[in-house]
Amino acid sequence: MDKVILVDVIPKETSRKTAEKNLDELSLLIETYGGMVIVKIIQKRGRPSMKTYLGTGKALEVNEIAEAEKADLIIINGLLKPNQVQYLFTIFKIPVWDRIDVILKIFDKHAKTDEAKMQIELARLKHEFPKLYGQGTRLSRLGGGIATRGPGEKYLETKKRHLRARIKEIEKKLAVIKKVHNKQRQVRKRKNLSTAALVGYTNSGKTTLLQTLTHKKNLYIADELFATLDTKIGDMWLPEIQEKILIADTIGFIRDLPPFLINSFLATLDEVRNADILLHVIDVSDPDITNKIEVVEKILKELDCEDKKKLYIFNKIDLIKDASILVELKQKYNKFDPIFISAKNEKGMDDLKKALESSAQNLFG
Repeated sequence: MDKVILVDVIPKETSRKTAEKNLDELSLLIETYGGMVIVKIIQKRGRPSMKTYLGTGKALEVNEIAEAEKADLIIINGLLKPNQVQYLFTIFKIPVWDRIDVILKIFDKHAKTDEAKMQIELARLKHEFPKLYGQGTRLSRLGGGIATRGPGEKYLETKKRHLRARIKEIEKKLAVIKKVHNKQRQVRKRKNLSTAALVGYTNSGKTTLLQTLTHKKNLYIADELFATLDTKIGDMWLPEIQEKILIADTIGFIRDLPPFLINSFLATLDEVRNADILLHVIDVSDPDITNKIEVVEKILKELDCEDKKKLYIFNKIDLIKDASILVELKQKYNKFDPIFISAKNEKGMDDLKKALESSAQNLFG
């Protein structure tokens, strides 16, 4: 396992408790990737350094810690700009990643289908492409070139052209897949089949719920972040209205996703945009539940889905010992018709099915 040092730069007004909570989530990401966190470093400053993100002095200090601890990797809890990567490269003796690098590594680990792999490659290329700028001079220097336009810069120009071509190629292939998905949705509409899309923060239990509701087989279920990258669809019979409804599982959300990463998965997220009902699955045992609900709602707004019919499904009630917590959540989110379940233990399924039947009845007329 890679031994990892985590570094976060936070505004001066941010509490240490909030910063530690953010690093806890990054730690879970690293564990999912397969790394081991050995040191966490939090730095308060007005804003990240334009040059090194951390500030030169702090970067040198982190490098000393990394050498002393024999770390393999330094991860910054933020989005590094190309010039910051270049400066940190000159300071650190080991690789440096940002938060998006970690997420993309997990995506690579969990990708099963060609569609998921293409979406991940597109996201990775769009993340890495800007970091190429400025590397030509460094490569020329390392290779002994001293001219204004050395061999390293020529190599980088060739690489940029290749990456641009690859990005266009993937985008064309994903556009074709998107058309196929659209045709499939049109067929479902003609058959009068409605769809409920499961949305929520990563690792909230969406795939377990899909399996419980539809008994769909061969689903990968794990207590990991981003275990689901592809859309999985099962069907569920609603006996009260004598109709079938489709349940679609989608990729989980997480805070601070840059637009390019969301856009890379639009072919998959179109299932959310075209769903008739959204089932927002929430881990009721999560101590950061309020913030995570807000993150999901923010991304739904970016997808133009904020006005869709939504049900809040509070999952994992088997982990709650204080029933008053559920009462408070029911009052707070009453307008979203909250339902409390344990998908794992199949508790509350009757209440959820009744809510789905009531919502679907309006759709079927």
